[in-house]
Amino acid sequence: MKFRLWAIIFFGVGFDMYLFVDETECPEYFIVTGLLVNSRQDVELAYKRFKKKVDTIKISPKKKAILFTEFKSTLMDKHYQKAKAEMLCGLNEFEYYVVFSCFEKKNIRFVQEEKESTYLLLISRIISSLSKKVDVVFDRFNKKDFEMHIIGTLISFNKVSSALATDSQTEIGLKYVDNLCSVVRLKKTNQDEHDFY
Repeated sequence: MKFRLWAIIFFGVGFDMYLFVDETECPEYFIVTGLLVNSRQDVELAYKRFKKKVDTIKISPKKKAILFTEFKSTLMDKHYQKAKAEMLCGLNEFEYYVVFSCFEKKNIRFVQEEKESTYLLLISRIISSLSKKVDVVFDRFNKKDFEMHIIGTLISFNKVSSALATDSQTEIGLKYVDNLCSVVRLKKTNQDEHDFY
């Protein structure tokens, strides 16, 4: 099976950093993306500012509540491109780095076992490429054995101080990285018509 991996890495400076990780896929690619930041507070502050800006967009309170609760790329890419652009611009208020690695599927049948091993491969490549120690927060899979395998793999790296599976509905950093995942996917498949990348 032939595959290619890509990784664009930006190196951080200073002390331990936070790496928020999520994955996405399409027929052509399986992509793991990380948002590397100096602190969770930076991301939370950007989210608060983003919410204030989006409050001025004329949509129903019900849709606004869904947007803020879900904050999912599928929703934002299709219906709220202006809000997504605001969200991405808000990241520029602090120092951050986007890290991703891609697996080219070449139209192979991609079963769950292959997805899991590919996820581990891509997240390991990202961690190996970093220059500083990180605390990793990744999106839950609701598969406890796989989550424990991910944590074990991550902790085996000297660069990983801690690893935690958590819910994207409660972790702001995961909400952001979900949207960054789709930015990478849209760019790689030449579908980035709103120029998010």
